[in-house]
Amino acid sequence: MKWMEDYTKTFNSRENWQQTSSDWHSSNYVLVKPDGSTYTDPAECWKEQKAMYAAFTQEFHEPYFLVCWETSNGWGMLGQAYMFANCIGEPTPGEKKVKDLQGREWDVKIPGGFHFVYEKNEGAAHGGIEMSRAEIMSDTMPAVQILTQRGVLKQ
Repeated sequence: MKWMEDYTKTFNSRENWQQTSSDWHSSNYVLVKPDGSTYTDPAECWKEQKAMYAAFTQEFHEPYFLVCWETSNGWGMLGQAYMFANCIGEPTPGEKKVKDLQGREWDVKIPGGFHFVYEKNEGAAHGGIEMSRAEIMSDTMPAVQILTQRGVLKQ
């Protein structure tokens, strides 16, 4: 799971967001977004994955449960995590902050579930492993509420 920790930290730092695709993903990468939409083109997957985080200036994933198993060519993983984020827009009076386990304050705490598939690939850029599928399930309501209050989203 060290690979996944590195992947998440790299994504959250946004250090590779200028790339047109992610070298952490396989050429057959599939992204399934919380609304059920599915993407299979690597460049489109990367664009859509970044777009899911466009309403945030910063985010942090705090995992609290996972199950990992070996497959014939890699691993599968089901996990749950809280995503803490700071939202775009100006805070409104009375907004309450939430804290992660490290005591840092954030605008929002979003529960999520994830199904990842990882493939072994000797030529892979990051330790011989690539992610070939990500299914993301999350409750977007906490972010929608704050973004609406801030006037970023219109009703």
